[in-house]
Amino acid sequence: MTFGYFGLVLHGHMPYCKKSGVWPAGEEWLLEAMNETYIPMLNILRELKEKGIKTAITINITPILAEQLADEYMKQRFTEYMDALISRCKNDIERFKNHPKRKKISEFHLKNCIHVLDTFYHNYYRDVLGTFKWLQDEGMVELITCAATHGFLPLLESDSGIFSQIQLAVDTHKKYFNKEPKGIWIPECAYRPKEHKNGKFRESIDYWLNNSGLEYFFIDSHGILNAEMMEQKNKIGLNTNFGYKLETGVSVFGRNKKTSRQVWDAKIGYPGDPFYREFHKKDSESGFHYWRITDKTLKTDKKELYDIIMAQERVKFHANNFISIMEEELNAFINKYNKKGIIISPYDFELYGHWWMEGIDWLKKIFELISSNNNIEMITFSEYVSQYKDDFSIIKMKESSWGEGGHFQVWKNQEHAWIWPYISGSIKELENVLKMNSNPTEWELRILKQIARELLLMEGSDWPFLLYTRQAKEYANQRFHHHHQRFLKLIWAAKDFSDKSRINLKALEEIESIDSCFQDLNIDYFKKI
Repeated sequence: MTFGYFGLVLHGHMPYCKKSGVWPAGEEWLLEAMNETYIPMLNILRELKEKGIKTAITINITPILAEQLADEYMKQRFTEYMDALISRCKNDIERFKNHPKRKKISEFHLKNCIHVLDTFYHNYYRDVLGTFKWLQDEGMVELITCAATHGFLPLLESDSGIFSQIQLAVDTHKKYFNKEPKGIWIPECAYRPKEHKNGKFRESIDYWLNNSGLEYFFIDSHGILNAEMMEQKNKIGLNTNFGYKLETGVSVFGRNKKTSRQVWDAKIGYPGDPFYREFHKKDSESGFHYWRITDKTLKTDKKELYDIIMAQERVKFHANNFISIMEEELNAFINKYNKKGIIISPYDFELYGHWWMEGIDWLKKIFELISSNNNIEMITFSEYVSQYKDDFSIIKMKESSWGEGGHFQVWKNQEHAWIWPYISGSIKELENVLKMNSNPTEWELRILKQIARELLLMEGSDWPFLLYTRQAKEYANQRFHHHHQRFLKLIWAAKDFSDKSRINLKALEEIESIDSCFQDLNIDYFKKI
C-alpha cells in the first residue's frame, strides 16, 4: 500500500537582465541557468518520458523568466555564450594534455556543453518554454506561475500593485502554456493576512490569488505551524504533511522541514558532500570547475580534484537516503492519522545543476527510485487538492516568509527601507496618470505601457534581497535606480502629452529595446482599485 506522496516544487526565477550587464552580474545569470539547470532538466525529463517514467513534478517558471526565455535576443546570447564555453573547454583539453586527471575533467565539461547546445537546437528547437509546455501536456509536469516580476507582495502599499503583479502573471502563463495556472509560488513565500493599517483596510494576499482564479500556493513551515485553526475537518491539527484552506477557499501547503534540511542545511545537506563539485573555486584562465568540496573541516583552501565516478556514487547514496527519509515520514503520518500525507519539498530550481552540479542527476535518480517504489507516489498539487480538499481544515495564517527570521526584514530593513517609498510613490503616480488619461491615443498608450514595465521591474524582490545579502549590492542599487529614472522620464511625459518635447520616438525606442518584457500587458491593471 502507498504510504503517501512526494510533492516536489521547483521555483524557477531569474531577475530581468537583458542588456543590463553581463558578468559577474547580468545576462550570464540567465545563460548559466539555461546551460546548467533548465536544459539539463528538460533532458532528463525527456529521457524519463521515453522510459515510461511519469514524474508529476510541479515547476514554477516566473513570468519574468518566461519573458526572457522567449526573447530572441537572449536566445542568440545563449548560443554565443555556449560557443565561447566550448572553445574554452577545448583550450583546457589542450592545456592539460600532460595532466590526465585535469584533462579528463575538461573532456567531461566539453561533453556536457556540446550536449546542452545540441539539444537546445535539435531537440527543443531553441524553444525552452515550448518544451516545458509539451511536458505539461504529456502529464510529466504541472506548471504554475508567480508574481509577474517576483514583486514582494505584502510590502506593496497599493492594491493595484498586488493585482497587476498577479493578474499579469496569469495572463503571461496562459500566453506561453495555453492553460490557466491553478497554482502560484508567491515570491519569497511572503504572506500577509487581512490588515487594518493607518485607518485603511487591506485584503489578504490569498484574496487577490482567489480573485485571479488561483487555487493553491506554498508557504514556509512556520506559516502553517503558527496558524490559527478556524474549522478542523480531521484529526491532524497543524502539520506540514497535509493541505489546508484559508477562508477565501484557496489551498495552502507548508514546507516539510526534515526533507528540506537534507538539501538546504549547510552542515548536513547533500550538496556539501566532500565528493561533490566545489562551486566557488574556478580555474583562473578558463573559469571551469576542477575541484571537489573536499573536507570542509580542514582549515585550508587546498582542494582535491573532482572525481566524476565517486560523485555519481554519492548521488545514488543520497537519493536512496532521501527515499528512506520520506518513507519514514509518510509511514508515521498514515499510521497516526489514517490519511495519505504529502512531503512538500519546495526548492529554488537553480539550486539543481548550477549551485549543486550533481543535483539534476540526484533528481533523476529520485524519480527512477520512486517509479519502482510501492510506498511513495509522485503527485502534482492540483491532483492532490482535487482528491483531498474536502478534508482540508480551514486556518488563519499570520505574516510569514521563507527569508531569514521568517518575516519581512530581509526585504525591508533599516539599511534599504528607502526602496519602498520610491515604489509606493511610483504606483500612485501611475494611478493618477491613468486617471487623467482614460482614453489614450496609440502613442500615449505606448508610453503608458512602458511606464508600467519600468514600475514592474522596480518592484522585483531581487533588488532588496541582493542589497541585504551584499551578493551584488552595487548592481542591485544601479538596476533599481535605472528603472526608477526611466520611470520618471516617462511619467513626466505622460503628465502632459501635449508637450511633445518631453520625449521623442528615439528616446522611447532606446528604453523599449532594453526593458522589452510584457509586450501584451493590460494597462487597466494598474489603475487605482
